[in-house]
Amino acid sequence: MSIRRRDIPGLFFGAALGGLGLASGLGRRARADVPADSRRFLFVFADGGWDPTWVFAPAFDNPNVDMPTDGSFLAEEGGLRWVSHNSRPSVDRFFRSWGPQTCILNGMEVRSIAHERCKRLLLTGSATPGVADFPTRIASGGGEHLALGHLVFSGPAYQSADSQGTVRVGARGQLAALLDGGCAEGADPALSLPPASVQSLEDAYVQARVATFAGGASRGAERRVSDAYLRALQDIPQAERQLSQLSSEPVDSLSQLLTAVELLGSGASRCAMVEDLGYYSARWDHHSELNRQSPSYEMLFSNLQQVMELLSRSPGLHSSSLLEEITVVVFSEMGRFPALNSSMGKDHWMTTSLMLLGGGIRGGQVVGAYGDNFTGVPMVPATGELDPSGKKGVLLSPAHVGATLLQLAGMDPAEAFGKDIEPISAVLSS
Repeated sequence: MSIRRRDIPGLFFGAALGGLGLASGLGRRARADVPADSRRFLFVFADGGWDPTWVFAPAFDNPNVDMPTDGSFLAEEGGLRWVSHNSRPSVDRFFRSWGPQTCILNGMEVRSIAHERCKRLLLTGSATPGVADFPTRIASGGGEHLALGHLVFSGPAYQSADSQGTVRVGARGQLAALLDGGCAEGADPALSLPPASVQSLEDAYVQARVATFAGGASRGAERRVSDAYLRALQDIPQAERQLSQLSSEPVDSLSQLLTAVELLGSGASRCAMVEDLGYYSARWDHHSELNRQSPSYEMLFSNLQQVMELLSRSPGLHSSSLLEEITVVVFSEMGRFPALNSSMGKDHWMTTSLMLLGGGIRGGQVVGAYGDNFTGVPMVPATGELDPSGKKGVLLSPAHVGATLLQLAGMDPAEAFGKDIEPISAVLSS
């Protein structure tokens, strides 16, 4: 008995591809010739909940906030303000090098302190299961269908019953093994891959049978399954062309980030997700010994420095460099409580910060702020103006970030979030 090379990816890769059941300062403006529906996105997720006071939130004058006790101080460059220390030189180097392409968003209200709920809220704008995340919406909403639309190297991803284009690389490179037939290695010795001379015949046979099944499928789950299976078979040749990158098995976050840039830059993917586990891969969830946030930030910003350098020197598909075409979103699922606990750590907190970098972003600015209790201050999305009274402004939420990303991707955010959720136009270059 032989295993058909197309059967293996079709059955397992199909589920992955088909999504079954699943304010101040102006930075450099993005080039006007980058089509919105061609903009790509790299999501960098710091898993565990970072403490913004180590970098993003210099609250030295707030008596309710315990700032780092290591001698950290306020640093400024143009319209950016951050927390600096000589143990985090990569943070200073990054902001001084890439400040004009960087926007910090402060005071975003996640409204939860549970890890999984916060991840879902941050990526979908909703606590309701079955809602697709922002990168999946972007990847499946463009004019061109990509086999590796949203490529998840590591980190969270959420799909709806009818979403498509989200693909996990796999912690052990399982995606490449599915594509090249390597998943059959070590299987039953009686099983073997067919010779190359018959593979094309088997491929055509499987395609024809699946197309027939899809044509006669009833509505509902049966139709979704058949359509997704057919789409997966059609996507495999496109995905196979990226085997050289997918087979490299990048294990650390920097390798994953650089590979993600390469795939986004080639147009093979529209979105990519990479998880950052912090120093020694111990995650960012520091309920004790909060000073471990410092080396985690140092590593993160060292990686981001290399990502931005690669983007800046790599030619784009529509402009002089990928820096104009790829937007980098750096976030964590929650913040940390403003005061230290008895273990010199900080517990979960519902308010946090994130960064937007690169293409389409009006950099050199901080948008949003923290109030006396380290909660968000209302702001006007169109201008970034703070409005403590809340008469004109709104509290920054994950849905506002999602609406902003969808607009940046050339999609209508009102279709996803309604007209009451405005994009944060103040962070966009146009």
